[in-house]
Amino acid sequence: MFVSRFWTLLLALAAGVLLAVVLLAKDQLNREREENATAILFKELDKTDIALNLQARKRLDVLLAVAVDSDIRKILTDVSKDAGKAEKHRQQLLTVLRARNKDLKQYAADMLIAVDIRGDVVVQVGKNQRDHGHNIGGFPVVDSALRGYVRDDMWKIDNEVFMIAARPVINNSRYVGAVVHAMKISDKFASEISPRVQLGFFAGNLVIAVGTPKKAEGTKHAQGAYIGQPLDTVLADKQFKEKGYSEVQKISTTDGDFMAIYSTTRGEAASNDVGFVIVTPIELMADATSFYNQAGTQDLNNLPRGLIITVILLAILFGWGWNYLEAERPVATLLKNIQALESPDAKDQLNVYRFRRRMRNVASAINKVMDIKTKAILEAAGSSSKSIDSILGNQQPGRLSSASFKFAEASVSDIPDAPPPPGAAQQKETPAAPAPPGGGRAPIPPTPPSGSKKPPMPPPAPAAAMSPEDELAYFKKTHSDFVALKQKLGEPVDQLTFERFEVTLKKNRDTLIARYGCKSVTFNVYEKDGKASLKATPVK
Repeated sequence: MFVSRFWTLLLALAAGVLLAVVLLAKDQLNREREENATAILFKELDKTDIALNLQARKRLDVLLAVAVDSDIRKILTDVSKDAGKAEKHRQQLLTVLRARNKDLKQYAADMLIAVDIRGDVVVQVGKNQRDHGHNIGGFPVVDSALRGYVRDDMWKIDNEVFMIAARPVINNSRYVGAVVHAMKISDKFASEISPRVQLGFFAGNLVIAVGTPKKAEGTKHAQGAYIGQPLDTVLADKQFKEKGYSEVQKISTTDGDFMAIYSTTRGEAASNDVGFVIVTPIELMADATSFYNQAGTQDLNNLPRGLIITVILLAILFGWGWNYLEAERPVATLLKNIQALESPDAKDQLNVYRFRRRMRNVASAINKVMDIKTKAILEAAGSSSKSIDSILGNQQPGRLSSASFKFAEASVSDIPDAPPPPGAAQQKETPAAPAPPGGGRAPIPPTPPSGSKKPPMPPPAPAAAMSPEDELAYFKKTHSDFVALKQKLGEPVDQLTFERFEVTLKKNRDTLIARYGCKSVTFNVYEKDGKASLKATPVK
């Protein structure tokens, strides 16, 4: 099973490496996407700041048409000379401002304010229309305009934020007042400022406007509630106030994952924690299956399906092949050898050397069980005086055990003659066919031929009339001699246990006694053709 296990190990390692590659690719892809999103955020941060400046310049340019209006210049000149004339000109100035503001079209102000040289509000169009009498000269942008400068700023009024542009009003080379243009920051304004990525504005920890980029339709957008989640942490960060922008923040919503960067605004509103945020979606891979979910039809069509199927089939065929060679075929061989024991001329043991590794251990275990069962049957037969044929069935003549050794050929039928009467000359007789048990004269055993056979070792004492203890000692002595000879001749003895040896001796002893009617059997150990052999000799 080594190769099958090795193949399984290779497949497991391949699967592990593939999984590691997928996970590493997922992490690397997520990191690249985060880096790309970060680059986009910083790029859009600069673009948004430029867009806000251009927006302010544009409003300053269109505000020029209001500042140079002759009626506005004349009225503000009179009011600047005499504040008491403000009430007299207020209605006329209100009408003029409405008309001029309407002429600005898309740049029309949400609040258009006219102030005299002292900074007092003469009239106001739009939000809080007709509101007047209060002084706004303390604001830096208004103060600069009254001194002849054009300025822009952002104001926070209640929970609203306005983009401010201010221009001086000049009459006869004298500064007679100023006009202030205020545009409220809204969702529409945020969408116009940033048409490619999502732009939001916040005041404190409250998001006041969230844009929808027109050139990024179909992409996911974050809701204002999710955009405002990191604000408490961002506003409390010291580096945010020092640098003017935050670190990149990750935002997780029910619609997906986003990355955002927060920035402060310029001017007076910055002191009131007013700023803007750039948000971009990011498609992070949560697990390895996201590769397939995010793959397009073209990606799937480009896969080398033929190569993938071939590799899978080869892996399956190799696995099945090794499994057959190392598992199924050895089991089939063992089953075939077990079934062969049922044939009439079969051996009484499995040849363990036909098997390898685990199958050899199984065959050895089967042999051991067979020996134990046979020994139990023989012992039961001896106690009940049953014949060997009734225990073992109709045995083939001359078949002896070959579990771990061989008996000498033709020795089982070689029973010596009875001793001759005293004084009679011994004559050599020609061997005859063995007489049936209990009748006739037994043949004389043939003289062993010379050549490769060595003379048998002196036989141990016969086992006749032995007590169980003496018989056990006799069998052990025979086993010891046989093992010693096999070791001397370099034959394996690892399977030659005494228990198996004893069972075989008893089986052959009982078979010879039952067949020839002899009283006992002796066992001689000798070398035959370079191998250890055992000769069983019946004794009358």
